[in-house]
Amino acid sequence: MQPESNLAQERRSKARFPLRLTVRYRIVSGGPALIGVGRTVNMSSGGLLIASEETEVPTGARLQLTVDWPFLLHGITPLQLIVACRVTRCEPEEFAVKLDQYLFRTKKR
Repeated sequence: MQPESNLAQERRSKARFPLRLTVRYRIVSGGPALIGVGRTVNMSSGGLLIASEETEVPTGARLQLTVDWPFLLHGITPLQLIVACRVTRCEPEEFAVKLDQYLFRTKKR
C-alpha cells in the first residue's frame, strides 16, 4: 500500500499563508469576557491560526479580531483587518478560527 500524498491528506479547501501579524481579540459571545493579544501563525481567506499565551479561548466562542495589516493604503495610510469569527479548535498555545465576516479599516497614525 502506498502512502497518500500530502495533497490528498490536506483537508483545507483554501491555501494557507505563513504570515506573522499582531492580532488583538475579544470574545463577543460563547464564553466569559476575554481580551487577548497574539500573532497570526498562518491565514487563508477562510480562517486564521493564532498563537497566544493568554488564557485558553473556548471552542465555539465568537470573537472579534483586529489584525495590523502589513501594507499601507496608497502607500501612506496604515490598515487594520477587522474580523468576525468563530473558534473551531483550541490548543494550549494556539487556536484556529473560521471567518464569518471581515473588512479593512484605516488606522490612526
